[in-house]
Amino acid sequence: MGKLTSFRGRSDLTARHAVTIELPAFLIRAFEQQVSEANVDATDEDRVTLEHFIELHLAEQLSIADVANLEREVPGISQAVWQWLSEINGE
Repeated sequence: MGKLTSFRGRSDLTARHAVTIELPAFLIRAFEQQVSEANVDATDEDRVTLEHFIELHLAEQLSIADVANLEREVPGISQAVWQWLSEINGE
């Protein structure tokens, strides 16, 4: 495993940041295949990228309870999650 990186600080929780990660090739290939399958009948505006796909999978790991608990340590995370959900739902 690689070294851990800390993201502490009072930054804009809605800002996007590039993160470099190292994954086994089989995982990358599996993700690429799933993205390809998701895009088979997708219109140009509904197409997903590998980044979108991974983002959604990571977000699925957070429950409402997790966000509520995180709010104590990371003030503003609930609002950031709400904004993200609004954006992906096209509101």
